[in-house]
Amino acid sequence: MGTESLSERQRTENEGACFDQAADLALAALAAKRRKSHTPLPEASPAGAFNVTPPNANISLSDQQVAAEFDIQADTSSTQSTSSRQQSSTPSSAIDASVVYSDLTHRRGAESPTRSTMEEYRRILLGGQPQFTSQQVADQSGTSVEMVHEFWSAMGFQPVNPDDVAFTSRDVESYMAWVNLVKSGAVDLATARSLAQAQSHLADRLALWQVEALVEDASRRLDLDDTSARLVALDHMREYLDILQDTMVYSWQRQLENLLTRVDRDVSQRGHEEARRRFPLTRSLGFADMVSFTASSAIMGDKMVALVERFEDICRTAVAASGGRVVKMIGDAVFFVADDLGTGLRLVTNLLDYLQADSQILPVRASFVRGDVFSRSGDMFGPTVNLASRLVDIAPVGRILTDASTAAAIAAGKGGSGYWLENFPSAELRGFGRVSPYLLSRVQE
Repeated sequence: MGTESLSERQRTENEGACFDQAADLALAALAAKRRKSHTPLPEASPAGAFNVTPPNANISLSDQQVAAEFDIQADTSSTQSTSSRQQSSTPSSAIDASVVYSDLTHRRGAESPTRSTMEEYRRILLGGQPQFTSQQVADQSGTSVEMVHEFWSAMGFQPVNPDDVAFTSRDVESYMAWVNLVKSGAVDLATARSLAQAQSHLADRLALWQVEALVEDASRRLDLDDTSARLVALDHMREYLDILQDTMVYSWQRQLENLLTRVDRDVSQRGHEEARRRFPLTRSLGFADMVSFTASSAIMGDKMVALVERFEDICRTAVAASGGRVVKMIGDAVFFVADDLGTGLRLVTNLLDYLQADSQILPVRASFVRGDVFSRSGDMFGPTVNLASRLVDIAPVGRILTDASTAAAIAAGKGGSGYWLENFPSAELRGFGRVSPYLLSRVQE
């Protein structure tokens, strides 16, 4: 098991502090070099607005608002014109990349494993180096090796050999809590496995999203290549750990409260006859996708990444603003849901308006269906979902298709007024036979 001595820990911590200071000094020098050629942002007026005049006219409004909010100077480096960079004898991008990359790689070159940045992250995130085999974990917990592997697999990690040292003290604590949950009878093993899978899946996606966002931030604001940006993010991730952890817990608590409120409202409106329906939830849902995305991506190259990011950002913003939820993003498509018909109608029409108003987004189309579904693993399933998926595939560009049942509810005013329905040619849909959809639109005032 081995325990790190006090003197060794102190030496490592001191070296880590020096490492941080060196990294900070390097970035400070880099930032100073970048600021030399730029005029500071004007002082904010008492009302908090900037009176921007040349040569700062290239600072965007969002930059000014951020600067005013946090009392900082805006970095105009990312808004330099291409021509001005070409006129420079030494491009700023080359300076930034070479300075940061050479500095960080040089400092890493001779480091032993016990002094590395990753060593520090393991201490912070895992409580130290792995010390136990799965057999030792099983012996300590009074369970089987198979049970340990069941937990590890549910967490989304590759199985380990019983004699491989792979688990930290923190892993053992978490495993014991998981086992005790099952032993208490509060949930069975299948439910405990599902809960572990849910948390680990979301944590995996969350960690990836956060790291890539910080890499993109370093690349954009420091004008770095991808490798240099990742080195900067790797060295400075420690600065974000507390805020990322705090906001993650806060977000989960807020979302859980919101979900419990919706569940309470939903069950209070049900009758006893609905208790044993095959698909227990009635929801308004649909898809929106970009037309000809696959063909366009072949010629867009690197711009495709920016397109997908913009599409996702608009979708998430529009769906949330309309009172709905994004079930998942599927590359060039979004799967959305709302609890009631009225909210769903506002959502799908607003979403199409948002997307069509953005000139950078490819042409879009959408589907909208009201029906019964069931929810598992954060996703939604059932014939209603399948029907909506089929309808979006045949929807005309810039239009919304709905099914006959949903159209009847809309025509009866169950989702409010202000919507228009048009007949659409019947079509053969896989799994549904011939259906007669309707075009849905919002009446223009």
